[in-house]
Amino acid sequence: MSRAPDAPSARRPVPGTAPGTVAVVAPYGDDDGHVREYTRLGWECVAVALPDHEPPAARRDRAADLPGRPLTLVHTGMRHTVKRLAGRGVDRVVAGSGPGVALAERLSLLLGLPGNDPGTTFVRTNRAIQAAALADAGIASVPSVHSTDVADALRWADMVRFPSYVVAAADSSATARPAVCSTPDEIAAAWRRAHRAARDRTGSGGVVVQQRVPGPQYLVQTVGGPAPGAHLVSAIWSESRTGTQVHDRSELLDHRGPLFRALSRYALRVLPVLGIAHGAARLRVAWCDRRGPVLLSARAFAQPSPADDYSPSVSHIAAAARAATTDGLGRASASGRRAVMRVSLAAPADGCVLDAALLRTISALPTLAHVIRFAHPGRPLRKTLDRASSPGELVLTGAARAVEEDYRLIRSIERVGLYEGRRP
Repeated sequence: MSRAPDAPSARRPVPGTAPGTVAVVAPYGDDDGHVREYTRLGWECVAVALPDHEPPAARRDRAADLPGRPLTLVHTGMRHTVKRLAGRGVDRVVAGSGPGVALAERLSLLLGLPGNDPGTTFVRTNRAIQAAALADAGIASVPSVHSTDVADALRWADMVRFPSYVVAAADSSATARPAVCSTPDEIAAAWRRAHRAARDRTGSGGVVVQQRVPGPQYLVQTVGGPAPGAHLVSAIWSESRTGTQVHDRSELLDHRGPLFRALSRYALRVLPVLGIAHGAARLRVAWCDRRGPVLLSARAFAQPSPADDYSPSVSHIAAAARAATTDGLGRASASGRRAVMRVSLAAPADGCVLDAALLRTISALPTLAHVIRFAHPGRPLRKTLDRASSPGELVLTGAARAVEEDYRLIRSIERVGLYEGRRP
């Protein structure tokens, strides 16, 4: 698709020039991160909210996430929004969340600003289409099927006969937890749950069924510079999950190591296939012993992390803002020689409570750098099924051996009595 000519008021700041104005589309659930980081760099910010009827149901209660400032406008029509943004002298448009990707790309085109092709937005938002695009390009990917009918998913599974499958909302921005399945009955039940979650969280009922790739997974954060196709891997997190797919721990990879380099090379091959010429992306990649890295899903926007408050140097949003505006790609990558690990606690059953004394023991660990949150001791907990139901998240940092020892101590404390009143 050819790009529109530059809008008369569009300006294109380059690294080293004065700050400009950025429009952040649908900054839902980012804890005001995009506006905060661009403001730190001296940029003016305009938050573009989706109309009340447009966000999916799960997002409609997130209006409070929008910055309460005069420079917030509600998108009511393309011509009207373009006119208002051009009048503000907007130089850049970025998506603040998954629901904002399509609109941000269309606005960038109509304003004559850097952005990805709106004609291929579907490639950047659908897990199955992403896998097919990579396979067509000769790049390792995961066999997948996109379905809007459970019968189609079951026929595909019966045809390919993999040992196990992952069932999830097809929209890669959906936050609903994927399910691991082996039997047709499990696939059917998981498909129906994913279908409901997809309608509620993304407005689409599409579901993807993928071959399950066992082994480690990695979150690869990329950022784009002012020039099209100029990308950098800013950080990679190695993620471990339990057998029930609950988050266990995430570790920041050393950017000097061979694994970081191998994953970076793969990610930079994937981006152009997905049509990501500009801006930030987050790729979830599995490592397969026989095939090497394979993409599980991609999101074409910068995302916050619970570790951001502790260390802005690893913030995806901060790195994307620096790369796209005044600093370019030079200072966008995470630095530092110390190990960084994010750990999630896991309550074993409904009704148990945190032991205050043992919680203080964890709080005194020498590598504990930041407590993202702890549940109140004595308050009944839910069994941990996902990150939202975890009774605590914390960040450890220091020498790699010391961090590993404290992580193991946390798990030992959980086993011996952190959760009072636990039931089998």
